[in-house]
Amino acid sequence: MRLAVSPSSKDELFSDERWLRIQWDPEHRCIYAEWKGFANSSEFRASTTKILDAIRARGADSFVSDNRRLEGIADLDQLWLRDTWIPLAVASGVKRIAVVVPHHGLGKIASEEVLGQVEMKAFATRTFTTVSEATEWVSGT
Repeated sequence: MRLAVSPSSKDELFSDERWLRIQWDPEHRCIYAEWKGFANSSEFRASTTKILDAIRARGADSFVSDNRRLEGIADLDQLWLRDTWIPLAVASGVKRIAVVVPHHGLGKIASEEVLGQVEMKAFATRTFTTVSEATEWVSGT
């Protein structure tokens, strides 16, 4: 299921790289990040930083990470998420992160490993199998 976000508004699209698209979902008032494939370490870290930039720009307190086509996250990048990105997300006001996980493969393993390493005390995190369930949860509908 595709997110119902108008791609025509430049204010809604923050980034569209070969490996990740980041956009604002005005209906659910969240940032939606769709991983489209493999990102090397520098691409991954720069992209996750862009997610935070989008969160700050919109004053969003939640985001959906669509990991269904994510092809893995290196161990050092998993640690970077835990030790650097999570504290920055908390400081940015994030309250909810919904992760849409693939049914199998490296993306599923990577998503589960990251979530297993991170203690989510400062915000709520849940996994979903569909984008619609994830966006409903982050928006509280």
